[in-house]
Amino acid sequence: MIRFSGFGTQKLESETQRLFPKARILRLDRDTTRKKSAFDTMHQKMQTGQIDILIGTQMITKGHDFPNVTLVGVVHADISLNIPDFRSSEKTFQLLTQVAGRAGRGKVPGQVIIQTHNSDHFVLKFVREHDYEKFTHRELVFRKKLNYPPFSRLIALEIESENESSGQDAARKLKNVLTRAITKVAGIEMLGPTKAALYKINNRFRWHFIIRSGKVQSLRSFLHQCRNLEELRLTKTSKIKISMDVDPVNFF
Repeated sequence: MIRFSGFGTQKLESETQRLFPKARILRLDRDTTRKKSAFDTMHQKMQTGQIDILIGTQMITKGHDFPNVTLVGVVHADISLNIPDFRSSEKTFQLLTQVAGRAGRGKVPGQVIIQTHNSDHFVLKFVREHDYEKFTHRELVFRKKLNYPPFSRLIALEIESENESSGQDAARKLKNVLTRAITKVAGIEMLGPTKAALYKINNRFRWHFIIRSGKVQSLRSFLHQCRNLEELRLTKTSKIKISMDVDPVNFF
C-alpha cells in the first residue's frame, strides 16, 4: 500500500514536536500568519529567546536578523530547482544563500544543513562555497546557449478555457495565427503551446506560448502585427481568455 504522508510545514512541525517534545516550537506559514500581528509576535519571541525552533516557508528567509540562531535547516531544497522556469537555478541560489545568512549572525558560529537528492548540482556547490560570481558566470553560459534573458526578451501568451477541448482548439488556432505573424518579422522564435505548470485552476484549463527575440524592436513589430490581427480577436470569446505578459516574472 502507498501512503502519502506529506512534507509541508505542518507535517514538519508535528515531526519536530515528536523528536523534541520539550522544545518551544513556532510555525510560520500562510495558515499561521493571517493576523497582522503574527510577524511582530514571532520577532519579539525570537529576540527574547522564547522560541527554540522556528519552522516556516520562504517568508522567514528574507530580511530577518536573529543573533541567537546557530543552526538553519532546509528540507527538500530540490523542489525549487525543478520549477519549470529558466530562473529556477537563480531563485534557488538566492533563496538558499539568504536562508543560510540567518545562521551565525551573533557571537556563536552558525551551521547550515541542506537536504537534497541532487548534491552534485552546481547551484548547491556554489551555495556551499558562497561564490555568487562563479554561479553567475555558470548561469549566464546556460542562458546564452538557450537564448534566455538577459540575451533575449520574452513575451508570454496564455490561453485559459473552461472547456479543455475548446481550449486545445483555440491553442492550435492561435499557433497558426502567430506562426504567420512571426514570418513577417525577423529574429522571432515561438515556443509552445504547452500545458501550463498548473494546468487546471478553478476548473479552468491553461496553455502557454513563449515568444522571444534578442532584439527589442523585433518584439515591438510582432506586437504591432498581433494588434491588427482579426483572427486573434475572433479566437478570444467569453469562454476563452487570451492574456499577454511582456517580460514575464511568473511562468505558472
